[in-house]
Amino acid sequence: MSEPEQPEGPTEGLALGSEGARLRRLFANTSIYAVGQLGLQLISAFLTPILTLFLVPADFGIWSLSMMLLTGFSLLYNPALNGAVTRFYFDHEHDDEQRRRFQGTILSFIVIWAGGLSLLALIAGPWLFDAAFADLPFWPYGAFVVVIAFVGVFGAVPRAMWVAAERSKTFVSVTLLASSVNLLGSLGLVAFTTLGVLGLFWGRTASVVVVAVPYIVFCVRHVGLAWDRTELRRALVFSLPLVLHLAAHWILGMSDRVLIERYYADPASAPLDALELGHDPEAGTLALSALGIYGASYFFIEAVNMIAMSMNRAWVPQFTRAYNHPEERPFVARSISWFILAVAAMSVAMIVLSPTAVRLLFDDKYSFAAEVAPILAAGGLFQGIYYIYVAGLFYFKANRLIPFITVVSGLTNIGLNIMWIPAYGLVGAAWATLVGYLVLVVGMRWGCRRLTRLPFERKRLARIAGTLSVATVIGVALDDRLALGWEIAAKLATLGLAALVLWRLDVFSKHNNLQSDEGAGPEAPTPD
Repeated sequence: MSEPEQPEGPTEGLALGSEGARLRRLFANTSIYAVGQLGLQLISAFLTPILTLFLVPADFGIWSLSMMLLTGFSLLYNPALNGAVTRFYFDHEHDDEQRRRFQGTILSFIVIWAGGLSLLALIAGPWLFDAAFADLPFWPYGAFVVVIAFVGVFGAVPRAMWVAAERSKTFVSVTLLASSVNLLGSLGLVAFTTLGVLGLFWGRTASVVVVAVPYIVFCVRHVGLAWDRTELRRALVFSLPLVLHLAAHWILGMSDRVLIERYYADPASAPLDALELGHDPEAGTLALSALGIYGASYFFIEAVNMIAMSMNRAWVPQFTRAYNHPEERPFVARSISWFILAVAAMSVAMIVLSPTAVRLLFDDKYSFAAEVAPILAAGGLFQGIYYIYVAGLFYFKANRLIPFITVVSGLTNIGLNIMWIPAYGLVGAAWATLVGYLVLVVGMRWGCRRLTRLPFERKRLARIAGTLSVATVIGVALDDRLALGWEIAAKLATLGLAALVLWRLDVFSKHNNLQSDEGAGPEAPTPD
């Protein structure tokens, strides 16, 4: 294997600051990003229990499927070039002219490319939707997806720049503006008008239009338009391999939706759990109702991913600046431990609390989500750990390995969905998602180790894993065995006791139990 391309010197001589200061900045930025991510996902995740009171499962199924399609359209409109902006920011960090030329070229290409695809989608969309879906028409739902995806591309370059520059407050301020409009508009239109699920689409459209204003203003002042074929070629060489990776990653979330719609389309041959879904034929088709219940269950994996993405946005700039310095191995190892602790703690909390939350907060029509949600929440743990290993691949710009690994994971997910949905219904789809993310983590670990061996604190991580595993077993065992109030108290006490045990085991201490992936010392990062 040829030697991977090394970083081109943007971090050489950079004042990294003390380890304590960087750890404080890591947690401060993570907290800020978490607030912003929370705001962004309020309507799709944290407001899910409220929306179940106003929308029947079939309506929620339309929304859930459309939002997964929005992810796919957004991927087509912006072929991973925001990743190139973030990574190459460190190459141009001290050369403003080169930075503007590079970022301006990316902005120009994205706007032209997305505009052309939007026109094509509006023309061919009705035919494509009729061929792909049994119950989701292009007008109006697909048209909303096209408009939202196009307007959203104006934020690609600014958001990537803010993440790389650790401007978390700017990132979150704009995000909260969008989420506030989305929250107030969507909830108001759903609750106080007769629009039904269309209220969610109008609210989301309003939010992206409003937030496009600060994005455009920032681009005019700090980016501008440019066209440099050499810079565009560099960016595309970096980003295009990621398109296949992101597409396969999207398949992990989309394939179960498509297959659920297909397998539940005919009530006579639907999976056995169709009888447990409480479907009302007058409130939409069985397929859309099943999608709605499954989409509501995604509330809990999205909550885990909220923490993972927030941690990742704060962690990657520090990791990228520090990893080229052998003396920074202790900091890298400790920051990885905090990353895993944050994601694992949230995953365990969602596994333990999700069945209780469904019974307490969701409308009775969504009660079957209690069976599905804990499995998806467990999948969120592997989805979070994946970010750590892929950062190592991004660091060496070894992007060609990433799509291969992700395609294997996506194909595994599709195969398991085909086998398990007919036999086990929505629970089978959830297990297929969990296994798909597990395969993704294993593959990314394999790919990363071909280039470098990330440092891990084995002792600290072993204590985290042991304590949280015991808490999970106890929390799951408590489920539906007590009155609802006592069940909530017992589960919260279990999670609180786990936190106390972690503290007593010095997991939160500053002592560094550094051990690498192979149990070696803090050697310099070199490819095999």
